[in-house]
Amino acid sequence: MNSSSRLFLVDIFTQDAFLGNPVAVVIPEAALTTDQMLQIARWTGMPETVFVMQRVTDRRADYSVRIWSPLCELPFAGHPSIGTAHVLLTQGIICAKGNRFVQESPAGLVDMQLTQTGDLCRISFKTPIPTVVALDHSVGAPVLAALGYTGVVPPVFLVEAGARWLVVELRVARDVDALTPNFDTVKTLSDIHRVSGLTVFGPTDSGDTQYEVRSFAPAIGVPEDAVCGGGNACAAALSAYHRNWRVGSVTHVIGQGKQVQRSGRVFWDGPDAEKRVEIGGFAVTVSEGGFQLPK
Repeated sequence: MNSSSRLFLVDIFTQDAFLGNPVAVVIPEAALTTDQMLQIARWTGMPETVFVMQRVTDRRADYSVRIWSPLCELPFAGHPSIGTAHVLLTQGIICAKGNRFVQESPAGLVDMQLTQTGDLCRISFKTPIPTVVALDHSVGAPVLAALGYTGVVPPVFLVEAGARWLVVELRVARDVDALTPNFDTVKTLSDIHRVSGLTVFGPTDSGDTQYEVRSFAPAIGVPEDAVCGGGNACAAALSAYHRNWRVGSVTHVIGQGKQVQRSGRVFWDGPDAEKRVEIGGFAVTVSEGGFQLPK
């Protein structure tokens, strides 16, 4: 076992281990090839596996990452970014300056923030300025059909907010709970629209959370994401779009994961004057140790 290479398993969007969305974070002793990173990502079996690069290419960044699903590399993903930041901060590898720091990934620079809540620190990422495009009804209707939704078809939007998802807001959270997606069709539609997947959300009648979210991403090897940072970023952006980007209008707590026996909590904050939103949550280290790199 080579102790110079380190592997951390972290649970995201929870304060209690095993109730959020896990990620593997690898801090390798030497540079890895893309084939090696994909091999490790497939082996961990995690929704995503993050590799901390040995150097940044942009001096404004505090660290650099590459993020992989079991099937492919992702330019950016939300919960892996929070999990990696948690590891690097708790291990003393980076320090937040004024509670802020910057991550570099293939999608570009990502502004990150720490928010103190009692004895705990919540980590957030800020999206780039989102783009929101409404799909024609004839294009959107197959999306709702693929999700097993049988009510009046609401508009479907293509949203890009760091990640890129098809997003639908339903009337109530009960409609979100009742979805029965056909994952083969969801994958086909995701490939057609060049998105990570489909995210659906609806308002709750709970005092604990304001919305319930579900995210389906078989195109990247995750049929139903337990608690999805990128999907939430796009859902928050769509919600802000519906509110004419009024500053602070989508500052909410979101529930996700109960359909897969999780209990995630995601914090939306924004939009700001530039229409950007922050997506945050807590993180818990579940395991850490050495790692034998493939040859």
